[in-house]
Amino acid sequence: MENIDLNNIWDKHGANLQSELQLNYTMLKNTNFKSARLSLKRLLIRRCLEVFLFFIITILLINFIIANKEPQYIISGLILGLFTTIGALGSIWQLILIIRLDYSKPITLLLVQMEKLKIYSLQTLRLLILSFPFYFAYIIIGFKVFINFDIYSNADSAWLIWNTILCVLLIPFSIYLYSQLRINAKRNWLKKLIADSGGKQIDKAFNFIKEIAAYKKNGAGIAK
Repeated sequence: MENIDLNNIWDKHGANLQSELQLNYTMLKNTNFKSARLSLKRLLIRRCLEVFLFFIITILLINFIIANKEPQYIISGLILGLFTTIGALGSIWQLILIIRLDYSKPITLLLVQMEKLKIYSLQTLRLLILSFPFYFAYIIIGFKVFINFDIYSNADSAWLIWNTILCVLLIPFSIYLYSQLRINAKRNWLKKLIADSGGKQIDKAFNFIKEIAAYKKNGAGIAK
């Protein structure tokens, strides 16, 4: 009889423990999903603003090229247009990835989706870094737009040569930076650069969901 009573008590205790684990898991899941959505909502707003800004810049560049037929303006406008397009497409695709996140899927699949978002955000940043050697295009258009001055035609040869050398020197630097910008970047300034470009919001959301997966793993018998 005592063994039967002990078994009943143990079974009841196990059932209560399982019920408590399931309740805690559900509460953690709901809380962390809410926090993840909030973090990604901020990123969603930011990316929407970026798409809008890139769209406005593209329209302005088209009008600029139409109004200025000189080769230096056409080439500079096309260069800036290329990187503007890269930025716009990168932001649009990230918007699509965020909108497509399905929180009803298993946690492991959700983490895979979050990882894709993180990788794509980083890849967009890496491609924009490659615009550094073309900074002279920004200067040419900037002088024309803001003070209506043709800096290219009126600059002396020494100044043009110096800027050409600087553009060439920036090529290996931008390639190096491109190669160093990785998810597991070690240097603090690289981490900060990634975080400031939207990686901070993605990391927060990713960690919230990862915490759910860790709790579920530790609580072995918890249902999905």
